[in-house]
Amino acid sequence: MIKVLIVDDSSFMRVRIRTLLETCSEIKVVGIARNGMDAVRKTVVLRPDVITMDINMPDMSGIEAVELIMKQCPTPIIMVSSLSSDGANETLEALEKGAVDYIHKDNLNEKNLIEKILIAKNAKLNINGHSAPKISKNIIQETREKILAETLRLQKTTEILSGRRTFSIIGIGISTGGPSALAKVLPQISAEIPASIVIAQHMPSAFTGPLAERLNRISALHVKEAENGEQLIPGYAYICPGGKHIMVEKKGIITLYDREKFPNYHYCPSASLLMASISRVYANNAMCIIMTGMGSDGLEGVLEAKKNGSYVIAQSENSSVIFGMPKAIISNNLQDEIVHLDHIADRINELCLE
Repeated sequence: MIKVLIVDDSSFMRVRIRTLLETCSEIKVVGIARNGMDAVRKTVVLRPDVITMDINMPDMSGIEAVELIMKQCPTPIIMVSSLSSDGANETLEALEKGAVDYIHKDNLNEKNLIEKILIAKNAKLNINGHSAPKISKNIIQETREKILAETLRLQKTTEILSGRRTFSIIGIGISTGGPSALAKVLPQISAEIPASIVIAQHMPSAFTGPLAERLNRISALHVKEAENGEQLIPGYAYICPGGKHIMVEKKGIITLYDREKFPNYHYCPSASLLMASISRVYANNAMCIIMTGMGSDGLEGVLEAKKNGSYVIAQSENSSVIFGMPKAIISNNLQDEIVHLDHIADRINELCLE
């Protein structure tokens, strides 16, 4: 049974969320809170498995509550947000502080809400920018894995450098847990890299512009929302606008497509379409990175990318909020290496600059 705490200052929203959740026999609402401080206290007492959190509340906001809960009693939190510009920025801030996902009030229905609750229950929490450790994991075995991973990274770097391989483009496919993961990776990438970075982040259109602006403020790279027909520039990172697919079908040129152009692709933007397209144009000069997210988006594209000689990195299980997308790559043995979130930027710098 998944225990849920509902946090909202609106009695209408509390009743609505509770009514939706009570249709699922696997979920039990264990409490309600009317503001952020009430949420913090009840989280400590009730120990819910998942929290739904409103943003704008009296006394203490949802963002402040997320920060306190992550310090005092880390719990998966789903933000319930509006689609306004202010709502987007506030939601992104909450995600950076540790919330694992969000749902828009306009899209609040039984299917969407329950699906997000079930996924959040198993999410790994990012606390202060670091993944929560698995307490049960054997320390000696973990150390061995780290040593082996480091050895493999050195071998791969040597092989690439000895073959004088260069990377002109980097594709990143990412979903749940993406905003906080990108905030960890992009600021650590050198602006001197001779490659452009193209990002397919599953996110609605109201959010991708503010996300790019937030990341640009904290990065040496230039981070922006991509535009159709735009020319790729080394040292720039381009985030696909929500509701669009992003591809690179001609060297150095971004192409955006409406969702309807590719009706068979459930996720928009599609990481698979991005990876396949950059591999066709850049072959072994393309790097494909699959990061945290639910489902298997990216798998089909990486299958094609491997045939075209592209280099593939998958985020490690321990550092993924949701391991679905990287797991699909690793289960099919398509990765050249598996890298912890904390080291992805270092690997990009090493492979592109040395």
